[in-house]
Amino acid sequence: MTARPATDSDLTALFDLHRAVFREHIEKIWGWDESWQRANFAVEFACTATSVIEQDGRLVGYVQILEKEDRIHVQNIAISPEYQGKGIGSRILKNLQLQAAARQVPLQLGAFRTNTLAQKLYERLGFRQTGTTDTHIEMSWTGPESQQT
Repeated sequence: MTARPATDSDLTALFDLHRAVFREHIEKIWGWDESWQRANFAVEFACTATSVIEQDGRLVGYVQILEKEDRIHVQNIAISPEYQGKGIGSRILKNLQLQAAARQVPLQLGAFRTNTLAQKLYERLGFRQTGTTDTHIEMSWTGPESQQT
């Protein structure tokens, strides 16, 4: 598995992956509007540090990060359905945990309320629920001491 900074030429493929991973959840919550989703994804792409995750030369995922002075926020993490459950997402998040620990800041993210598989993964990696919205469960990892043994 390798990660590289996304370029503008990745935008279409990354949106296609976004659709494949998140459409089911978005349809349940708001309904899927293709035009709005494309425009919103382009804004998030422009405002975050987006990395492309590849394995054996194939696009298998992406992660979008907002680095703030007092925290690292995972805006989106998406792993292609056929590559889920293979440890790719865990490796990405563990790497981000190392970065957060080195900076002594929390690593934060949100999961759709409907995405219980993601919530369980985050809990296994030591994330704890810090809040809820109508659509998301907000979670935070605050350091190795929050890790389950």
